[in-house]
Amino acid sequence: MIRLPIAPFATVAIAIAIAIAIACASGCTKEQPLAEVTTAQIVAGAPEAFKGSPTEVQTMAAEAVDAIGKQDYPTAWDRLQTLNGTPNLTDAQKEFVAASIATVGAEMNKAEESGNEAAQEALKFHRANK
Repeated sequence: MIRLPIAPFATVAIAIAIAIAIACASGCTKEQPLAEVTTAQIVAGAPEAFKGSPTEVQTMAAEAVDAIGKQDYPTAWDRLQTLNGTPNLTDAQKEFVAASIATVGAEMNKAEESGNEAAQEALKFHRANK
């Protein structure tokens, strides 16, 4: 085996470069956690978030907001899931929808636990079709 002489500082530099590469590979690509929003923030923020969007996108957002106002979380969740699959949403809209889905999903879980049959059925369907 042939050993190449490597200066001690080169060994340290290589070790640092490897450590930086590992740190970037494991941490640089992590997504930031979703900002938590309340149902009131969803209701208040949806019109502005989807202002200027195509009519069908605005309609889905309005239907989700209407369902949230009625505490009809299965319908709101369905509309938000549909909205989530809509092409051409802006990054801000995608973040708004994702945070809204998380909030409405938590409300659905609460409704399921309290015996709400619609929430139970919606979550049962969702779990079966993941």
